[in-house]
Amino acid sequence: MEMEETTPLLLGDEAQRHQRAPISGSFLQARSVRSICFVIALFSFLLSVSGAVSDVPTTRLIEDHICRSYYDEQSSPPADIDEAMCKVDEVQSRMVFLNGWISMIQGTLELLVAFPYGIYADRNGRKTVLRLSLLGVILQSVYGWGVLAMGQAVSINLLLASPLLVLAGGGGTVLVSTMYSIISDVADEASRVNAFLSLLVGGTMGDLVGLLLASRLMLSSPWLPIGLSLVVIALAAGTMVFIPETLPPRKRSPDSDMYDDGSPLAAVGSHARELRDQLATAARMLRQPSLCLVLFAFLCPVPVGMATSTLFVQYVSKRFGWSMASVGYLLSVKTVVNILVIAVAIPGLSRLLTSGALVRSLSVRDKDKILAQASAFALVIGFALLAAGSSIGVVVAGLIVKTLGGGLSSLCRSLATAHTTPDNTAKLQTVIGIITTVGMLVAAPTLAFLFSLGMRLGGVMIGLPYAAMTFYLAVTAFALCFVRTAAPEDADALPEAYSLQEVVMCDSASIRSFQSHNSMSSGILLRRSRASSHSA
Repeated sequence: MEMEETTPLLLGDEAQRHQRAPISGSFLQARSVRSICFVIALFSFLLSVSGAVSDVPTTRLIEDHICRSYYDEQSSPPADIDEAMCKVDEVQSRMVFLNGWISMIQGTLELLVAFPYGIYADRNGRKTVLRLSLLGVILQSVYGWGVLAMGQAVSINLLLASPLLVLAGGGGTVLVSTMYSIISDVADEASRVNAFLSLLVGGTMGDLVGLLLASRLMLSSPWLPIGLSLVVIALAAGTMVFIPETLPPRKRSPDSDMYDDGSPLAAVGSHARELRDQLATAARMLRQPSLCLVLFAFLCPVPVGMATSTLFVQYVSKRFGWSMASVGYLLSVKTVVNILVIAVAIPGLSRLLTSGALVRSLSVRDKDKILAQASAFALVIGFALLAAGSSIGVVVAGLIVKTLGGGLSSLCRSLATAHTTPDNTAKLQTVIGIITTVGMLVAAPTLAFLFSLGMRLGGVMIGLPYAAMTFYLAVTAFALCFVRTAAPEDADALPEAYSLQEVVMCDSASIRSFQSHNSMSSGILLRRSRASSHSA
């Protein structure tokens, strides 16, 4: 079932009969699949508005703080400092490294807590984890703005402590993983990718609204959009009353009962045993070569996002002398194209590929694979243009072409979900979240270093971060060419489905590049063990 342009998710009666019924504790909570997806998309929309409306202003405030500190260190500091004076290499280098360190610290902490929160979501429900994650995000934002509000009275390096607040709920990694888990709980295979895309549409629409509001309000003061961000995130918290608990009731395993006698020691032992079992289940999922290749693609969402948001603002502002408010308008062009891609192009192509109108009718999984491959190659071309862009026109063209690959994450999520069982859905989403966080850990310092190096080298080399991203995305696109679409129930047939020659070809090219990024083990296992069925 495909998504219409005017409706994020449309499911027929037959499809809805196959959905897992959510558990609603209040008459206010959504009950149908369509309404649940709508509420989650609305939640995503509000979160994105809040983030987008404050992103560029926060970057400008950080730049202003570093800029004033830099000129205060000079023997004759200027009486008035405008934005154009902050584009010197020293200020931009300090800023990109500060942002890189914050991202790396946050990524490390999110990596440590993501799996425990995923286990808790599988065992006790999604909604509690969703609340905690949102609380952590709000606390982190308020702390950061508080530091910036105190100006030169405090050190900008206090922002390095802000990631500690993600421990409250796991931060953005757990928040996004939980939202996708809720969708996975209620959507069947045929409608899952459209459900994921509905979430992405909501987020992208929020980006567009937030960027336009930020660029307009920043003309008066960067604090106006930040105040609006607080109001919108409060509205997002309010929508949670409509989100039901979608985790179905499950019977606890006898082994779990043996270790639960009510004592604190027994509770610790029970949780340790469960963590071990969950890690073992995740390890078994990763024995599928195709799943490993799909999961490799999840190293790129954060680097792609960083390179076309915060770093892009610095890149264009530094290279072409634009104000940050003007760059915000430029980012809105990217968002408009992204909306067209995920709301019109991908659903339309999906319908075309499965209808048999132009080519033979493809299965849902084959269709998702082809679209994922096309999206990856669009990212490659787009980043190549961004790297080589000697004029703003070439950069805009690269930004638009890159945006044509905007559906890669949702398409790969659908492909990955097709390689596991429903009982392991939340574990898979947690694994995806962890891999995404690893991508952040690698990308944050690497992009910061490359941008600083590019400024020192000068000229076209300022696009060095985008050249590196082009290479990595080319490896990702090549890896997706080797993905097979065997169903989880066909696990026993996997040894026959994979030829040794194909695996050797894959190992000789893309797998070595994977190893250089430490993204997967050196061996490729051709046999997938069935996941043991036990309580989540």
